[in-house]
Amino acid sequence: MTMFLTGIVGVIVVGFFIAFTNTFTADRAATDSSTTAALGMNDVTRVIRAGTEIPVENQVLNIPVFERAENERMIIHAFIDTSSADPRPVKIEYYVNAQRELVERRYEAIALARGYWSFSSTHQGDRVIARQLPTRQSGDPWLFTYLTATGGEFTIPAGNTLNETQRRSVAAVRVTMTVQADITARAEPVTLRSTVGIPNLGISRVGL
Repeated sequence: MTMFLTGIVGVIVVGFFIAFTNTFTADRAATDSSTTAALGMNDVTRVIRAGTEIPVENQVLNIPVFERAENERMIIHAFIDTSSADPRPVKIEYYVNAQRELVERRYEAIALARGYWSFSSTHQGDRVIARQLPTRQSGDPWLFTYLTATGGEFTIPAGNTLNETQRRSVAAVRVTMTVQADITARAEPVTLRSTVGIPNLGISRVGL
C-alpha cells in the first residue's frame, strides 16, 4: 500500500512539474515575442515619424518621403540619428527577407551644392530588427498599411508599390508587427499595431 501511495504521489508531482514547465515555457515565449515586437515597432515608428521630403534644385516638387511603399517593404527619407552641427538626411529601407526577418538598410546622404542631397547607391549593411515574423495568412493585415489624411487606406497589389502621386498623398502609416519568437509555437504570436503620422509634412491627419 505504501508503494502504491508513493507511486500516486510521484505521478501527481511529475504532472505538476510538467504543467509548471509548460506554463513557464509558454510565458517566456510570449514575453520574448512581446519584447521583439516592441523593439522592432519602436525602431520603425521613430523613423516614420522623422520622415521628410528631399528638396530638388530648380524643381517645385520635392522627392517624396517614400521612395518605395509596399506591403512588406518601405524605403523612406528621414532626418534621424544625425548631428546637430551637420544635420543631414538618411535613406532607410525596411524589408522582410526569406527567413521572415525584418531588416533595416541605411544609405548615406551625399551633400550637393546649396544644401541639396543625393544618396549613396551602396547601403551601409543590414541590421535585423525583428525575427520570426510568421508567414502572412489570407485576411491578415500587412506589415505596412499606408493612409491618407482622412484615414483612407491605399490598396497595393501583392509585390507592387504605390505610384509617385499616391506616395505624395501618404499622411500616415499603420504598422502591424506580428512576432512568433517561439519556433515550437507553444505560445501564440504577439501582434502590436501603431498608426504613425509624419509631422514634417504638415498634414492635418483628420480621422486617424
